[in-house]
Amino acid sequence: PTQKALLLLSPTLYVTDDDSSTDAIEYSTFHSSDNQNNSNENTSILHSLKHLQELNLEFNNKCNHQKLKDKILLNANNNCNLKMTITLPPKPREEGYFVGETSAVRDPTLLRSQLECWSTTKLRRRLVADFGHEPLSDHCGRSMIMEQLLAAYAQEQQGADAGTDSTVVADPQRQLGMRKVIRTSGTPIKDTVLLDNLLLALTHWKDGWTNKNNERTAINAENYMILSSPASWENLGRTKRQKAEAKLHTHQAVWDLAKQAMELVDKKFAEQYTALAVTHNFIGSPHIDRQNVGPFYGLSLGDFEEGSGGIMVECSARIVAHNNTKGRLVKVDGRFPHWVAPYDCENKERFSLIFYRTMGEYQPIGCSVFNLSEDDNFL
Repeated sequence: PTQKALLLLSPTLYVTDDDSSTDAIEYSTFHSSDNQNNSNENTSILHSLKHLQELNLEFNNKCNHQKLKDKILLNANNNCNLKMTITLPPKPREEGYFVGETSAVRDPTLLRSQLECWSTTKLRRRLVADFGHEPLSDHCGRSMIMEQLLAAYAQEQQGADAGTDSTVVADPQRQLGMRKVIRTSGTPIKDTVLLDNLLLALTHWKDGWTNKNNERTAINAENYMILSSPASWENLGRTKRQKAEAKLHTHQAVWDLAKQAMELVDKKFAEQYTALAVTHNFIGSPHIDRQNVGPFYGLSLGDFEEGSGGIMVECSARIVAHNNTKGRLVKVDGRFPHWVAPYDCENKERFSLIFYRTMGEYQPIGCSVFNLSEDDNFL
């Protein structure tokens, strides 16, 4: 008899024999450093799987540590072929691991920049699941995986453009993000007086800085500030709590007006969000908000052109959404790659408010955009 196992996201590892009998192993503590006893117990169960030929963990983000691999190999039979994507502990980065150290310096129009914020495991999974590529060797690094994925996108684009005048992709590394775009609009804030007052408060906040103030240097923005809600101060030490209180007091007008806007659209979320990001002239910067525990709401104001400067977010391997946030609140899941769409940042101003949660009940990741309507355009 032979046994094979494929573990993606399920908390249970199912191993099936040729005779259709099935064994189940709880793996939930395999990767937990806080429960060493259970981890040893679970990996030792592999001793009983004498006919296990393959254990495939290569697409599992939770099983990515070299210590876990060593432990499984120690307990599994000698004929077992173990497949894992090892990203911990971090190894010296090979050439081409990243293009640009942070989102702030990457060209947001390039496909690679839009994909760069995905983990190596996610890129590997996309190459296989979305493009039908044979799984690469465990020894292939991130640069090779990215190269193969970009080549797959380029080949697909050239096939779609066959018979047209479209330019052939000469360098997949520099290809533009040519994915299908969905244009959506958020919920408009109909209280124009509130929006005017909010814009005045944001302008006053911006004018208060003699130099650029960017609290998130990985993002390309002239000014970036984070305000936290009093509910999030509970576990802060005395000094950090006092700083958070003083900061909120200084910018109370922005906080209060922003909350009023949120209450007009989603009263429940107005009581739940734990932080407010306030930005001025945010540009591009594809990134993922990994600290978020659920979707966020975004609102933008300023004199930039209508239809520009929205929030772009990846919906799938081949689809992105352009969410119009000007004078509108849009719900987006920032745990997908997202960035700001182009606008005339040289001559116009764009302010944005991002309402998000980093505490409270975790909301499982589902779709990246919400509340699509019949008025939205699918290009």
